[in-house]
Amino acid sequence: MPTDIAPGFVDPVHESQTTFRAVLDALAEPGTIRPIAGVATAPAPLAPTAAAVVATLCDFETTVWRDEALATPAVDAWVAFHTGAPRVADPREAGFAIVAAGETAPGWETFRLGADIDPSTSTTVVLQVAGFGEGRRYRLSGPGIETTREIAILGAPADLAARGAENRALFPRGIDLILASPTAVVGLPRTTRIEEIA
Repeated sequence: MPTDIAPGFVDPVHESQTTFRAVLDALAEPGTIRPIAGVATAPAPLAPTAAAVVATLCDFETTVWRDEALATPAVDAWVAFHTGAPRVADPREAGFAIVAAGETAPGWETFRLGADIDPSTSTTVVLQVAGFGEGRRYRLSGPGIETTREIAILGAPADLAARGAENRALFPRGIDLILASPTAVVGLPRTTRIEEIA
């Protein structure tokens, strides 16, 4: 394990509470952009905002999977040191998954989809994206959205809408998605309808 592990939050109590609230609000109101500061330093290619989400939501009881791009000794050491979360090689065993980029994201069926009697056992996927406000545009609807909400995502999977439809059809099973840009998070829970706008 590297001995020069990058620091996490500067003010752990306040910043983790702020991040937790931002993620909760993002999932409660899908498509809303919730700014977060991120951690002080994170080993590339782990983005500071994604690192903040992982550091806030994961602990020694939370299994974590990361994709090939994030499979570096520095990232593994950072996550282990700041969360204590055990790493798993099989995404179907992960409580949380961290994916470096939408363009290379595996299909959502790759992850643990939960069970009808306990849908909370599914994987929450933290997906790093380039930003919000530009890129592919989507119209969202469903719980937490009064009518519809529109959002542009730069760096989302090209087939995000199709993935969303397949995921939603599994309800109450399915993954929940947290998009992490360099400055903010957006939640797309399994109940959200996602339509790409031409």
